[in-house]
Amino acid sequence: MGLFRKDPDILLKEATSKKKDRDFDNAIKLLKLAYNEISKGPMIYPVDTFLRLPLYLQAAKRNDEAWREFNLLLTKGYPNQMSDLKLIPMDQSIIYDKMRLFLQREGKPKLAVRFGIFSFLSWAIGLLRQKRKDELEEYTSRETIEETVTKLLKKAKKENLTGQVITIVEEQISRLPNIDFAELGERIHKIIITLDNPQNSC
Repeated sequence: MGLFRKDPDILLKEATSKKKDRDFDNAIKLLKLAYNEISKGPMIYPVDTFLRLPLYLQAAKRNDEAWREFNLLLTKGYPNQMSDLKLIPMDQSIIYDKMRLFLQREGKPKLAVRFGIFSFLSWAIGLLRQKRKDELEEYTSRETIEETVTKLLKKAKKENLTGQVITIVEEQISRLPNIDFAELGERIHKIIITLDNPQNSC
């Protein structure tokens, strides 16, 4: 490590300390410094390390920036991320789940539904690519799908749409790994927001 380099782990711990003190701006600066140092070295950090930034931004009420960071993680990845197509869907599943939580915290549980489903299906893609057949079969069982969808719709107070959403999820599973997430998101939006209650857009 160079004379003027700083251990990313130390920077990450300092960021945590600043966050606990509710000094979000400095916590965010320290995270960015840590990420910069990580990018210069060989160490691989999990996706959760990089999800701290959008979550800190949300805590600082910088929601547009937070959402942009989520999308950058999805499209650009993170420093030293493994490029293995068998593993990337797992990272994406975790990112989508944090996006779901973000929206639920913002009082937008209907919008959160699509990201919960994205997370579920991304994990299924990962299991398929890794040829974890037994796990995939259990994970995509009717019982597991019902449990996942019901939980999401209960948060959104849209339990009446459970059957329709389950049908969509089962259709997507039959297409694994070829899922068009943009088209899927539009379908879910149409069912949960537009068709069910055209006056409500949140």
